[in-house]
Amino acid sequence: MVELIPSETALLIVDAQNAFCHPDGTLGRSGVDVAPLAAVVPGIARLVRLCEAHGIPTIYTLHTNHLVDEGRNRHRIAPHTAKRATVACQPGSWDAEFVDELGALVTPSSHVIEKHRWSAFYGTRLDPLLNILGTRLLIVCGTTTNACIDSTVRDAYMRDYDVVVPRDCVAGVRQDWHDAALGVLAHYAGEVVALSEVAAQLAPEGARA
Repeated sequence: MVELIPSETALLIVDAQNAFCHPDGTLGRSGVDVAPLAAVVPGIARLVRLCEAHGIPTIYTLHTNHLVDEGRNRHRIAPHTAKRATVACQPGSWDAEFVDELGALVTPSSHVIEKHRWSAFYGTRLDPLLNILGTRLLIVCGTTTNACIDSTVRDAYMRDYDVVVPRDCVAGVRQDWHDAALGVLAHYAGEVVALSEVAAQLAPEGARA
């Protein structure tokens, strides 16, 4: 695994929201088994704490979809939002809030980026923020592997960031899509590693000794 240099690293937590991780969120109410997505939340929380202990900035994306979206409405092919029980993550809704375990970790020093499309880079301030922070390597975790994680990692690679994806801190809506996305990303766009490999580098000095 690539060396993690804290001063050049940032942690990006993608869409850890009720819509995707809670059984009462939009995906759960649309018939998706969200258990795999909920299962990665404790690992993400551990990763956040490890990064913060080493001074690595934490950046959370907050995905929101407006109920009326004229750009989305121009699609002649039904957009993905039309394939759920309702439009997910509407601004100001419980659906759009961070899941409790991770929302409790958001502090005034955390960065929160609102986005409206899959990639965390599309139409957001993420790239300028990473430049301000001096980031060269992104640790990417969250949901969903087959959509927002995949799009974000590809866009990070296109911008010449190194990317590390802890495989046990991401999840998708289907296991085969999750596996396929990680396989492609590992081959072309970054390193897919175990959380334990990241933890081994970010463990407190005493624990490493």
